[in-house]
Amino acid sequence: MSRSFFRLVPTALAAALAFLTALPAAAAGKLVEETVDVPRATRVPLALAFEKSTIFALESQNDPKPEDVEEARTKDPNDKTWVLLRFSYRNDGWTRQKVKVRALLLDEAGGVLADSGRSTTLGKQKTEDVFSIPMRVRTVDWGRATKMKLLVTFLD
Repeated sequence: MSRSFFRLVPTALAAALAFLTALPAAAAGKLVEETVDVPRATRVPLALAFEKSTIFALESQNDPKPEDVEEARTKDPNDKTWVLLRFSYRNDGWTRQKVKVRALLLDEAGGVLADSGRSTTLGKQKTEDVFSIPMRVRTVDWGRATKMKLLVTFLD
């Protein structure tokens, strides 16, 4: 009896080790990308979802107006502005969802003008809520920007 037990121990340890190393892969999150128009005057709809969490809209606050861009172009081309990106989300799940968001401001050729990011937690059972990301951008670059690329990693 004890001899067969000692023969099974290495096999059982190998099976347990394989099971435990597979758990993090099964619990992995999801990377979602979307390229949208720059949110200037209106709210931009999004479709960034994972399980029961959805980031569904993006808007900007404190963004430079066209006259601010023109003034910066003539007086101080290196003038910078803090733009607040506000993301609207819903989470129908019973647990909080961790997310890592990165926003890239792109010009017409696809070049990166500015980027910003942060990690946050989406509250559980929220029908609608907002989180914000500050982005520091050159004022003249805000006027040249045509698209914004969003990279969202939903983490477990």
